[in-house]
Amino acid sequence: MKAFFLTFLITLSCTKYAHLSSEGLSTSLKNIEMPLSDLDEITWPVGKWKDAKVSQSFTFIITLPKLSPEDFEKIHEQKGMNAWVLRLILNQNNKTQDLGSLYVPLGSKKVFRGHGQNFPNSAAVKVFYSAAYPSERFRFSNCPAFNHRKRISQLSIKNENTVFELSFDQTLNYSDKAQLVEFAPTAFNGGDSLTGDYFIEIAPYNVEKKVILGAFKRIPQYIEVSSEESINVPSCDGVHPENQ
Repeated sequence: MKAFFLTFLITLSCTKYAHLSSEGLSTSLKNIEMPLSDLDEITWPVGKWKDAKVSQSFTFIITLPKLSPEDFEKIHEQKGMNAWVLRLILNQNNKTQDLGSLYVPLGSKKVFRGHGQNFPNSAAVKVFYSAAYPSERFRFSNCPAFNHRKRISQLSIKNENTVFELSFDQTLNYSDKAQLVEFAPTAFNGGDSLTGDYFIEIAPYNVEKKVILGAFKRIPQYIEVSSEESINVPSCDGVHPENQ
């Protein structure tokens, strides 16, 4: 029991909370850290004899800002914040695309990936190729739909994890159908090619009113898929997925 209590105290003392700052009408969170981690390619055995592998998707984990219970209560009472909303932005071939959003309730009774004071510590994201995104049935096909034959060859986390600041400076409608973060990774459709840079942007959010309480802020780190290769799957030549 003593060892458990000592471990608990050490954990609390090592927690790096964001700092709530209020000056006049200005409110902000400073010293926010949101490192990306656990980046991984998910492969897909394909072919009549499962003799080749293409990429199905890639996954990664976003560490969420850490708030002390006292600071959360202040923000909740003063600003109405009860969640984070995050959106995934793809920059591909000099074009920018919003792939979608997810939201993470704070102070919830739900169980998330890691929790303390009922606050989730992280959120998992999975970015699929179009051929695997629609359903599990598509993902179990021996010969993928849309003639998908791509394998990610270079995948990495870019930039250093540095602290940043988030301001509560405006209230804006955000009625996009953001996905609720629960147990499974939140899924996004990356398209026929996953090459490009994937950025995470975060804003304070009120779930019931569907408003953000400050402008979206892009976190320092991002995911880069720099190259893909084409995989030869001879046993799938001329095979239509619907006939499998």
